[in-house]
Amino acid sequence: MKKKLFILACAAILVITAIAGASLAYLQDTDAEDNVFTVGNVEIDLYENFVDESKLLPAVYDAENKVWNNAVTKEVFVTNTGSEAAYVRVHIAIPSILDDGDPSFNASKNVLHFNMGKETYADGLWSWNKAVDGANYPENGGNWNFYTTTIDNVAYNVYVVTFKSTLAAGEATCSAMKQVYLDPKVTNEDIASINEKLNGKWSIYVAAEGVQAAGFTDAYQALDTAFGVPGAYTVDWTAAAGVDTTKGN
Repeated sequence: MKKKLFILACAAILVITAIAGASLAYLQDTDAEDNVFTVGNVEIDLYENFVDESKLLPAVYDAENKVWNNAVTKEVFVTNTGSEAAYVRVHIAIPSILDDGDPSFNASKNVLHFNMGKETYADGLWSWNKAVDGANYPENGGNWNFYTTTIDNVAYNVYVVTFKSTLAAGEATCSAMKQVYLDPKVTNEDIASINEKLNGKWSIYVAAEGVQAAGFTDAYQALDTAFGVPGAYTVDWTAAAGVDTTKGN
């Protein structure tokens, strides 16, 4: 009798195991992920605070207030209108006949001067240098980010100004430059000669470039990678934003 009971117990255990195995076969699950990627964009807008056809007169320095009278306001800003943080730079082209340029960068020889507030080239803002670790505002003969080009058969000196900080979406830079003014030594004869060579149009061209900040270590690496080293490629000046004309009178 005891032997019979043992067999029945074993049979019961086997039945339970079989049932459990069958139940586990249906306890299953599947999963899938829908990986959605969004694509960012970089868009910039160049803005100038400048009055077209502004008249230039020889400047007069006001030593008491430390300003140049007869200077013409010319401010250049870049706004990041895209969705991604960006690095930006600006090319400013001035007729070579008006600007001493490379190699001496002797401003005393300039017919037309341009300047900027110190706050614009403070650390983390605009830099006129070729390198990220250089002086943001090189002295005469320094390592200016500079090249020459020809626009409409006129020789131009081009200064490249790089905004060293990342420009967040929706943000605008401070002004890259402040004003231009005519050298006090310029005479009527000088202006007449220059007008003849420039067909009466003293044009300053401004073009801006922007590239994503993500993946790059600094503004120079990003912009040189995206566009090339300034002077090694051609800017489409015919489509350049911010073209304006300043007449010498």
